[in-house]
Amino acid sequence: MKIEEKLTSDFDFKGYIITNDMTESQIEHAYRLLINALQPADDRTIAKELLKLRAITSHRNDGGDIDIIIETFVERLRDYPSDSVLKGLKRIGDKSKWFPSWSEIKDEVDYQSRHRRALMSALERKRDEKRYAFLRQIK
Repeated sequence: MKIEEKLTSDFDFKGYIITNDMTESQIEHAYRLLINALQPADDRTIAKELLKLRAITSHRNDGGDIDIIIETFVERLRDYPSDSVLKGLKRIGDKSKWFPSWSEIKDEVDYQSRHRRALMSALERKRDEKRYAFLRQIK
């Protein structure tokens, strides 16, 4: 599989494009491998890492229920790959004095997982190209 990065005019990462032809089985094989790399961490692991982050950062005494905060963050972090969540939470703890808001966590975890998600999109586009080409042939 040959992949090229797509960049904006400011040279920011925008995504990937697959530049060579691939068979449907090659696309499906790559897709299955990538699906495995996108598996979320289990709830217990995410909660444990959030509590560690809470322990090493300062937090405002806002009267919020930490159990509800952790539960809500865990629910939202289920949509992200395990290693992206764990690395993102660690990076936040290393660079931030304060316990983060959801927006701060989301930004960091999105950053950590953007390449895999972009590769998944490129594979899906390639798969769709193959399907549309096939449909055009049978008309």
